[in-house]
Amino acid sequence: MPIDRPDPSDAPAAPEAPAAPEAPAAPDAPRPRGAPPPPDSAARAAYRARVERSYAAHRDRTAWAEAVPLLRAAWAEHQRQYPERGRAIPYTHPDNSWTSGETRRLTPDQNAAVDRGYDRIREIGERDIVPGMLAVEAVDPTRQLAGFDRRIKGEDRLKEKVADRMRTTGRTPDQALAEVPDVVRFTFRYSESTYASGVQGDVKRLEECGFGKVELRNTWDNDQYKGINTRWREPKSGVLFEVQFHTHASLEAKELTHRAYERIRSTAFEGERAELRQFQCRVNSAIPVPPGVAEIEDYPPGGK
Repeated sequence: MPIDRPDPSDAPAAPEAPAAPEAPAAPDAPRPRGAPPPPDSAARAAYRARVERSYAAHRDRTAWAEAVPLLRAAWAEHQRQYPERGRAIPYTHPDNSWTSGETRRLTPDQNAAVDRGYDRIREIGERDIVPGMLAVEAVDPTRQLAGFDRRIKGEDRLKEKVADRMRTTGRTPDQALAEVPDVVRFTFRYSESTYASGVQGDVKRLEECGFGKVELRNTWDNDQYKGINTRWREPKSGVLFEVQFHTHASLEAKELTHRAYERIRSTAFEGERAELRQFQCRVNSAIPVPPGVAEIEDYPPGGK
């Protein structure tokens, strides 16, 4: 059995020795001209904290890098157990009607309306939104826009969303299209150490560009998806667009779980959905959480 080190108050008192005479304090040695002053305790503590954060970040990145091959293998095993069900193939018919499966349908007039709206949003995105996003990106070379070539949602994927909204809410094609917030979308990618300050700085820069902030959702406490998603409005046209903010790891996790997310929303068997959510939870639990991210508040508050 190990022996506990005695607390100083429990140790027997030693006989007191006569106190030695106190030596006079030595004068401080003169500091050479130009030499920096000795660091104070606050500076030393700040330095130690920075070093500890750096080591912690390195450990987290290493743990994530080691987890990724295992997570990819887990997804491959899930696909083996649950082969992909055939997805509906979108099709534009000779009369210009559009279908995708049995429930998603647009009449010729509805399809034409969505085509006109899509062309308008795409034009506004390229002409009025993209230049502002590139100007914001140019301010800080330590982070970048990721997946910029996918900034416009695919036409058939958009029509699926519009058809779903029309069927479930009774919206017209124009109304349903105006409610889709990510026809134009962007993603900023940061290192973990600069994430929190970088996001706050870029949100401010987007506002300074004249874009109207509609919504900000911080989901770093969510076990299914980690990141910050924002929605903005281009002021002249009123077109909505989306900006996501990710670290390298959270973006990789989003891409790794994308098919699981799509299956949950569409083709998954009922018994499969629980396993898909468990997989998403497993992936997201391995993502390093950036320091300071909890301080980024939702807008409007309380919207989760």
